[in-house]
Order: sequence, then structure tokens, then C-alpha cells
Amino acid sequence: MCTWREAWNSTLRSSPRIALIAGAAIIVAALLWLVSGCAGSAGSGGSRGGGSASKEDPDTLYSGIPQNGTTLGKSAAPVTIYLYEDFQCPACGQFSRNTFPELVNNYVRDGKVKVVSVTLAFLGPDSVEAARAAFAAAGQDHYWPYAQLLFENQGEENSGYVTDEFLSELAKDTTGLDVGEWSADLEGSSFSQELQAAQAKARSSGVDATPTLVISGPNEQEKLEGLYDYGQISETIEQVDGS
Repeated sequence: MCTWREAWNSTLRSSPRIALIAGAAIIVAALLWLVSGCAGSAGSGGSRGGGSASKEDPDTLYSGIPQNGTTLGKSAAPVTIYLYEDFQCPACGQFSRNTFPELVNNYVRDGKVKVVSVTLAFLGPDSVEAARAAFAAAGQDHYWPYAQLLFENQGEENSGYVTDEFLSELAKDTTGLDVGEWSADLEGSSFSQELQAAQAKARSSGVDATPTLVISGPNEQEKLEGLYDYGQISETIEQVDGS
């Protein structure tokens, strides 16, 4: 196990650029992280290096569903899921590839659920760079397909796979994304406020591992921490909705 402090200090030591971009913001919003919880909450680390388990086409998956920044789904949806993830987290990748498409097709598409991504970056420099790129895509309301591609092409943790070329190729593969505008946003912003806000929200919600789903409805709120299957998530959605 490793605390958030050990993980983040390692990030700062390995990348002075990241320290300048986001160090102060995230340290202010310090959160105790059990890094092994990323993969260990359900006892499995998940797939890596290309996401061969699913390869759900982002164009098909998100077609016709409203996107607003990091929010996916209709604003009036009675149930909201706050999804806490790190783009390097193997279990997050497994969830994104294996479980999330079914959740989107069965609950988000029909307007019953909206999902808000709370993008965390505590596993290392690659996490921060991936998060920044996703936030730049969110500026054009293309966060979700870009995030899907990040998880489908997930590499080994802290291997340096999140290069400028890697991120640019994913941007080119994101249908409808203006790559020039995305590149300018990425170059011109540290997105430290977004990273800080995500850390603060995680801390206030008592979230200490990824992936975590905080499912809120008219009746109540429930937290699912770790790799839950679709059936468990569906039951919780129905429970908090109560309609």
C-alpha cells in the first residue's frame, strides 16, 4: 500500500514540469490515497496496454447522448453517478472497457442516469498528462470519447507511455474534436483548478480509492468502491431512484 503523499511526491520528483503545472494545487487538496485500492479493492488489476477486453466504439457508445464538460447524460436525469477514476488505474480501465458501456446503454441513454467524471491524477506523471488532455477535450464537450480512448489504450503504470504524440493521436481519433483548438488549450492551460477541485471533491466525499462510484438519487446516496459488476451497480441505481 502507498499513501497519496508517497505517490504524489514520487510524481513531483520524477517530473519537474508536473510539479510546476499542478503540484501546489493538488497538495492543497491533499487526500489520503490507498494506491493499491486502484487495483486491489476487488482483487484484480484488470487489462492493460490496449484494452482488448471490449474495444467499444466511442462514436457508437456516445452517439446522441448530451455531453457537457465532464458530464454525460441529460441534465434532468433523476440519478447522478460521480465516477472517480485515474487514467492509469488498471481497475478503472477494466471498468471502462467491461462495465461502463452497458451502464451507458441501459441507463444514461434513456435519461435515467447522468454520469459526472471526477478525474483524479495521483499515480504519477502519466496520470496528470492524461487528465490534462481529457480536460482539454472536455472544453469542446468531447471528454467522454477521449477518455474512452485513453482507457482502451492504457499502458503500464508510469512507463512514460503518455507522450505528446500519444495524446495527439487519440485527439485525432476523437470524432468531432477540433485538434488544433484542443492542442492550443492543452498548451495554454495547466488545468490545475480542475485537478484541485477533483481532489477536494474526493476528500469531501470520503473517496480513498479508484474506481469509486457515488450514486445519488431522490431517495438516498450510496458509494461503491472498487470493481463492481453491472448487476450490483444496476441494483444500486434502482435503490437510490426508488421510482
